[in-house]
Amino acid sequence: MKNIARLFFIGFLLFNFWGRGFIVGGSLNTVYAQEQGDWKQEYAEICAKTQNAMEMSVAELKDRIERSDKLQERINKLEGPLAETEKKVFTKRLKMCRELYSFALEYKEHKE
Repeated sequence: MKNIARLFFIGFLLFNFWGRGFIVGGSLNTVYAQEQGDWKQEYAEICAKTQNAMEMSVAELKDRIERSDKLQERINKLEGPLAETEKKVFTKRLKMCRELYSFALEYKEHKE
């Protein structure tokens, strides 16, 4: 009976220790996900209108290009378990969006 009580007590301590660790880890993961979500939301907003790039004004195109450059700086500073993969993937995608906006801007400036 002492052994069962001892095992129960040890199990309770381990569960309590691990449970708190997972809760803290969970909240850290939530903070990490929120930080990541901020730049991903910005990426989505920047690249959402690529199909309408030729219809945008020069000011809108310049704004998108500037926002792309600022976002690239944030992407370069990523840290975490998936940082290298995200850097490669989103750098490439953002570059394609930026180049399209840049092309549209050059076309509009030469046209005027």
